[in-house]
Amino acid sequence: MVQSPVLTRWARVTTAAANPLYFTAFLAFAALAVTVLKTGIGIHPEWHRLLDGAIHWQDISQSPLLAEGDASLRSNVVESWLSGALGFQSPKRYLTFAMVLAAIAIVLPIALAYRKDNTQRVKLAFIFVAGGSLAPIALSWIGGYDAVSIITLITAVMVRKQWISLIAWFVLAMNHAPVALLAFLAWVPIALVIWKRDATARIVTSALATIAGAGAMHVITNAWGGSTDRFALFTAIPFDALWHAYITMLPITVFSILGIGWIVLADRSLRRSTIGKVLIIESLAISLLIPLIAIDATRITGMIALAPIFTWIAHAQLNTPATERIWRRTWLIAAIVPIFMVWQGAILHPGWGNIDLVQRAFDGQVIR
Repeated sequence: MVQSPVLTRWARVTTAAANPLYFTAFLAFAALAVTVLKTGIGIHPEWHRLLDGAIHWQDISQSPLLAEGDASLRSNVVESWLSGALGFQSPKRYLTFAMVLAAIAIVLPIALAYRKDNTQRVKLAFIFVAGGSLAPIALSWIGGYDAVSIITLITAVMVRKQWISLIAWFVLAMNHAPVALLAFLAWVPIALVIWKRDATARIVTSALATIAGAGAMHVITNAWGGSTDRFALFTAIPFDALWHAYITMLPITVFSILGIGWIVLADRSLRRSTIGKVLIIESLAISLLIPLIAIDATRITGMIALAPIFTWIAHAQLNTPATERIWRRTWLIAAIVPIFMVWQGAILHPGWGNIDLVQRAFDGQVIR
């Protein structure tokens, strides 16, 4: 009997889809594609200053642009170091490298969720990446330092080799100490639930790595002439302005942190479990409290919320029937619903209407 070529191709597709490795690669590519289409691309408003750091990567203290104003960006120069060391020191090369880092930040959680024997973890990772704030954060501030923060944070909480995790915590703290410290605090409860008694050593060593990274960057920036820490910048903002931005945008802010991921946490089997209750309490606490001290609400809060969520995805014992039910109900919604972010009391969504601004940045023009 001669089989139809169409049926033969379909059989190959279904066979590939049943292979966890191929399925993971497909979901990673799909997550990148749908998030770029939904979100568009935005440029970090201070990208030119960080590029100047890449030009002077061997001695950041000689960067005139990073010394402007409060010089706070001196404590966020890991991407500038990388770009400069690799020779990406023109606007086009620097921003292209930044786009590559953003793409890595989007596909990495799905890649690290890969397991040879099942696809449960990569399905959950896809939902939170495609339907959450991770991708919008990475794509909206190209040329900044968020992609490195996401890459190192995801690595710290998802890898199974402890020494790699410790390096990631260290680099994260060097790149953005406030996010590292708050993400670490958010990671501790879920680590205690998953590893129980074995969690103590992980927590202590991870704390030491995080503190060491933050301390090292503090020493380095002081040697460069100092920089203003984020807490000092926060306290300079009138409380009335913070409160107005917080209360006005609260519903949108809370939704934007996890997006479609809130539907996952609302699943009956998950919310009845101990780990599910911890995830829900933590996610709500992070979403309600962190925006009170972060004027760029979704951006900072969303990164901190990654810690407990992706620790659960990578390391917890999953309920297979529940995961399949969640997948059937939410994958399409996660793929098509855009996630709008809250930044400085306003809704932010780069979209594709201002793509000319991206082109101008690639041509070396400063975008304000």
